Amino acid sequence: MKDSWLALVVASLLPLFALLPGRAAAEPYLAVEAGLKCSNCHVNPTGGGKRNAFGTLYARNQVSAHAIDLAEGRKPWTGDLSTRWVGVGADYRGGYESVDLPGQENQSEWETTRSTLYAEVRLLPQLLSLYADYKLSPDNSETREAYVLLKPLQGKVTVKAGQMFLPFGLRLEDDDTFVRQSTGVNFLTPDDGVEVGLELAKWSTQVAVIDGESGADDTISASAVYVQPKWRLGASLNTSEDAFGSRDMQSIFGGLKTGPISWLAEVSFITDDQPAGDNDSYATLLEGNWRLRKGHNLKVGYEFLEPNEDRDEDQQERYSLVYEYNPVQFMQGRVGVRRYNGIPNIPASNRDELFGELHVYF
Repeated sequence: MKDSWLALVVASLLPLFALLPGRAAAEPYLAVEAGLKCSNCHVNPTGGGKRNAFGTLYARNQVSAHAIDLAEGRKPWTGDLSTRWVGVGADYRGGYESVDLPGQENQSEWETTRSTLYAEVRLLPQLLSLYADYKLSPDNSETREAYVLLKPLQGKVTVKAGQMFLPFGLRLEDDDTFVRQSTGVNFLTPDDGVEVGLELAKWSTQVAVIDGESGADDTISASAVYVQPKWRLGASLNTSEDAFGSRDMQSIFGGLKTGPISWLAEVSFITDDQPAGDNDSYATLLEGNWRLRKGHNLKVGYEFLEPNEDRDEDQQERYSLVYEYNPVQFMQGRVGVRRYNGIPNIPASNRDELFGELHVYF
């Protein structure tokens, strides 16, 4: 166990020694804190992936503890390749994780958890562009998103066609949260289809239609959020069908800023209609982000999962405590612990996780 703690300390200090040039993550608490919509900082209207110029400068000047001028007299990096026609970005996440399962030997490893590249080609600036999100590791490289983006009426209307992530609930960085795992809508599950959105001063709405499998209905996913400077409230709907049956999902989510703390909350309801019978389940998330000072964030979270409302004693809980430090632009260090409480005779549902992560982005 001493080796595990030593490795965690080393991982937490990596950002202090790494001298890489330059997302804050696609974490919606940043939008709640600033009173912004996802489209204010990201190329993708639903959030995540490449940051636009405003999002890059916001991460540099507001999220990081210090902003370093990389070259005297040069403008800060915004992702453009010396032209307004092409923009790029990237994310790297890697570090140390230790997992303690009851009755089993502690498991630990150093690994790259995610590395991605983003590219945007502006065929007609502010109107028509091509966008791609490409995963390099871990495992096999693959395209996560690749679509045409049309934004007529000064961006009030958005139309995407191609491979994309569905609009549903909060666009959380952590794919292991119960609300993302139980719904199956996360950064691991893109689909091919068309999405139409409406971006107004206080509203952000999207409706996506995904072509269903042979003989199945199309998947429809819709989301809408009303945004105010200190709070927001949204709702999502999703209906799909495959060879195993149909699924209907609803989600209510929101955010609230109370002084230095930005809160996130979501509850998702899921109904599966399968040959073996119906199954009703739900998952919840409550998360508080306390900006201790510029560049320092303390994240506390609680999650609850009810995988089957007709079955007793199968509920699961997850507690999280994470400290995030952004010393300079393009860099973040994270250390944290997570505690799972679940079915007594299943070790994986009662595990403890300890991790340290280096996040480099531009």
